[in-house]
Amino acid sequence: MSELLQALRAFDGKAISTLSETRARLGGNAGFMGELAALIDCQESFVSDGATWLIKNCAETGTDPEPAELEAIVARLDAVPSWQAALHLCQSAEFFAFSSNQARRFAEWASQFLGHERPFMRAWSMSALQYAARQEPDLAPLAETALIRAENDGSASVQARARKIKCKRPDNGMPLKN
Repeated sequence: MSELLQALRAFDGKAISTLSETRARLGGNAGFMGELAALIDCQESFVSDGATWLIKNCAETGTDPEPAELEAIVARLDAVPSWQAALHLCQSAEFFAFSSNQARRFAEWASQFLGHERPFMRAWSMSALQYAARQEPDLAPLAETALIRAENDGSASVQARARKIKCKRPDNGMPLKN
Protein backbone atom coordinates (compact mmCIF):
# COMPACT_ATOMS: atom_id res chain seq x y z
CA MET A 1 0.00 0.00 0.00
CA SER A 2 1.35 3.42 -0.92
CA GLU A 3 2.10 6.11 1.61
CA LEU A 4 -0.44 8.38 -0.12
CA LEU A 5 -3.22 5.81 0.14
CA GLN A 6 -2.40 5.29 3.82
CA ALA A 7 -2.62 9.04 4.40
CA LEU A 8 -5.94 9.31 2.56
CA ARG A 9 -7.34 6.42 4.56
CA ALA A 10 -6.55 8.44 7.70
CA PHE A 11 -8.65 11.37 6.40
CA ASP A 12 -11.98 11.59 8.26
CA GLY A 13 -13.75 13.75 5.68
CA LYS A 14 -13.44 16.87 7.83
CA ALA A 15 -9.87 17.58 8.97
CA ILE A 16 -8.46 19.38 5.94
CA SER A 17 -5.24 19.82 7.93
CA THR A 18 -4.63 16.09 7.38
CA LEU A 19 -4.74 16.67 3.63
CA SER A 20 -2.56 19.78 3.81
CA GLU A 21 0.02 17.82 5.79
CA THR A 22 -0.17 15.01 3.25
CA ARG A 23 0.53 17.41 0.41
CA ALA A 24 3.41 19.01 2.30
CA ARG A 25 4.93 15.61 2.99
CA LEU A 26 4.27 13.84 -0.33
CA GLY A 27 3.37 16.50 -2.88
CA GLY A 28 6.89 16.77 -4.24
CA ASN A 29 7.12 13.06 -4.99
CA ALA A 30 7.23 11.97 -8.62
CA GLY A 31 3.88 10.50 -9.54
CA PHE A 32 1.92 12.31 -6.80
CA MET A 33 -0.70 13.74 -9.15
CA GLY A 34 -0.92 10.49 -11.08
CA GLU A 35 -1.57 8.55 -7.91
CA LEU A 36 -4.23 11.07 -6.88
CA ALA A 37 -5.87 10.68 -10.28
CA ALA A 38 -5.91 6.90 -9.82
CA LEU A 39 -7.69 7.28 -6.47
CA ILE A 40 -10.58 9.55 -7.46
CA ASP A 41 -12.83 6.55 -7.91
CA CYS A 42 -11.76 4.75 -4.73
CA GLN A 43 -14.84 3.48 -2.91
CA GLU A 44 -13.23 3.49 0.56
CA SER A 45 -14.56 6.12 2.95
CA PHE A 46 -13.24 9.59 2.16
CA VAL A 47 -10.29 8.43 0.02
CA SER A 48 -11.85 9.87 -3.14
CA ASP A 49 -12.86 13.04 -1.29
CA GLY A 50 -9.30 13.51 -0.08
CA ALA A 51 -7.74 12.72 -3.45
CA THR A 52 -9.99 15.18 -5.30
CA TRP A 53 -9.46 17.86 -2.64
CA LEU A 54 -5.71 17.46 -3.13
CA ILE A 55 -6.09 17.67 -6.92
CA LYS A 56 -8.05 20.90 -6.47
CA ASN A 57 -5.54 22.27 -3.97
CA CYS A 58 -2.62 21.46 -6.27
CA ALA A 59 -4.36 23.07 -9.25
CA GLU A 60 -5.26 26.20 -7.28
CA THR A 61 -1.62 26.64 -6.35
CA GLY A 62 -0.21 26.12 -9.82
CA THR A 63 0.38 22.37 -10.06
CA ASP A 64 -1.97 21.23 -12.79
CA PRO A 65 -2.33 17.64 -13.94
CA GLU A 66 -0.16 16.64 -16.88
CA PRO A 67 -2.06 15.40 -19.97
CA ALA A 68 -1.82 11.72 -18.97
CA GLU A 69 -2.95 12.54 -15.42
CA LEU A 70 -5.88 14.56 -16.71
CA GLU A 71 -6.78 11.67 -19.01
CA ALA A 72 -6.80 9.37 -15.95
CA ILE A 73 -9.11 11.78 -14.12
CA VAL A 74 -11.52 12.08 -17.04
CA ALA A 75 -11.52 8.30 -17.54
CA ARG A 76 -12.69 7.77 -13.94
CA LEU A 77 -15.40 10.43 -13.72
CA ASP A 78 -18.34 8.04 -13.83
CA ALA A 79 -16.99 6.11 -10.85
CA VAL A 80 -16.50 9.12 -8.55
CA PRO A 81 -18.35 7.93 -5.44
CA SER A 82 -19.47 11.10 -3.65
CA TRP A 83 -20.91 14.51 -4.32
CA GLN A 84 -17.98 16.02 -2.38
CA ALA A 85 -15.45 14.47 -4.74
CA ALA A 86 -17.54 15.57 -7.73
CA LEU A 87 -17.66 19.11 -6.32
CA HIS A 88 -13.86 19.23 -6.01
CA LEU A 89 -13.48 18.14 -9.62
CA CYS A 90 -16.01 20.70 -10.85
CA GLN A 91 -14.16 23.37 -8.86
CA SER A 92 -10.90 22.25 -10.49
CA ALA A 93 -12.17 22.48 -14.07
CA GLU A 94 -10.94 26.03 -14.58
CA PHE A 95 -7.36 24.82 -14.12
CA PHE A 96 -7.57 21.82 -16.41
CA ALA A 97 -6.10 22.01 -19.93
CA PHE A 98 -8.67 19.73 -21.55
CA SER A 99 -8.27 18.27 -24.97
CA SER A 100 -11.38 18.63 -27.10
CA ASN A 101 -12.53 15.11 -26.27
CA GLN A 102 -11.77 15.55 -22.56
CA ALA A 103 -13.76 18.79 -22.49
CA ARG A 104 -16.75 17.05 -24.07
CA ARG A 105 -16.52 14.14 -21.65
CA PHE A 106 -16.12 16.41 -18.62
CA ALA A 107 -19.08 18.54 -19.73
CA GLU A 108 -21.24 15.45 -20.22
CA TRP A 109 -20.36 14.28 -16.71
CA ALA A 110 -20.75 17.70 -15.05
CA SER A 111 -24.15 18.23 -16.70
CA GLN A 112 -25.71 15.57 -14.50
CA PHE A 113 -25.25 17.86 -11.49
CA LEU A 114 -27.06 20.91 -12.93
CA GLY A 115 -30.24 19.85 -11.12
CA HIS A 116 -28.54 18.48 -8.00
CA GLU A 117 -30.26 19.02 -4.65
CA ARG A 118 -27.15 20.77 -3.28
CA PRO A 119 -26.82 24.35 -4.54
CA PHE A 120 -23.00 24.24 -4.60
CA MET A 121 -23.14 21.26 -6.95
CA ARG A 122 -25.51 23.13 -9.25
CA ALA A 123 -23.32 26.23 -9.16
CA TRP A 124 -20.00 24.51 -9.71
CA SER A 125 -21.25 22.11 -12.38
CA MET A 126 -22.46 25.14 -14.32
CA SER A 127 -19.06 26.73 -13.77
CA ALA A 128 -17.26 23.60 -14.97
CA LEU A 129 -19.32 23.67 -18.17
CA GLN A 130 -18.15 27.22 -18.85
CA TYR A 131 -14.50 26.16 -18.61
CA ALA A 132 -15.03 23.06 -20.72
CA ALA A 133 -16.71 25.23 -23.36
CA ARG A 134 -13.77 27.61 -23.35
CA GLN A 135 -11.64 24.72 -24.58
CA GLU A 136 -14.27 23.14 -26.84
CA PRO A 137 -16.40 25.85 -28.48
CA ASP A 138 -19.03 23.31 -29.61
CA LEU A 139 -20.06 23.18 -25.95
CA ALA A 140 -20.96 26.89 -25.88
CA PRO A 141 -24.73 26.34 -26.31
CA LEU A 142 -24.80 23.86 -23.42
CA ALA A 143 -22.75 26.23 -21.27
CA GLU A 144 -25.03 29.14 -22.14
CA THR A 145 -28.16 27.17 -21.26
CA ALA A 146 -26.60 26.16 -17.93
CA LEU A 147 -25.67 29.77 -17.20
CA ILE A 148 -29.21 31.00 -17.89
CA ARG A 149 -30.60 28.25 -15.69
CA ALA A 150 -28.20 29.22 -12.89
CA GLU A 151 -29.14 32.90 -13.17
CA ASN A 152 -32.75 31.87 -12.51
CA ASP A 153 -31.98 29.31 -9.79
CA GLY A 154 -33.77 29.72 -6.46
CA SER A 155 -30.49 29.61 -4.55
CA ALA A 156 -28.54 32.81 -3.97
CA SER A 157 -25.23 30.91 -4.11
CA VAL A 158 -26.02 29.54 -7.56
CA GLN A 159 -27.07 32.97 -8.80
CA ALA A 160 -23.87 34.47 -7.34
CA ARG A 161 -21.71 31.95 -9.17
CA ALA A 162 -23.59 32.72 -12.39
CA ARG A 163 -22.94 36.45 -11.91
CA LYS A 164 -19.24 35.79 -11.32
CA ILE A 165 -19.04 33.68 -14.46
CA LYS A 166 -20.92 36.28 -16.49
CA CYS A 167 -18.50 38.99 -15.38
CA LYS A 168 -15.60 36.94 -16.78
CA ARG A 169 -17.18 36.57 -20.21
CA PRO A 170 -15.77 38.50 -23.14
CA ASP A 171 -18.07 40.51 -25.38
CA ASN A 172 -18.17 37.81 -28.07
CA GLY A 173 -20.44 35.57 -25.99
CA MET A 174 -17.89 32.79 -25.50
CA PRO A 175 -18.22 31.32 -22.05
CA LEU A 176 -15.01 32.59 -20.44
CA LYS A 177 -11.85 34.52 -21.06
CA ASN A 178 -8.68 32.50 -21.39
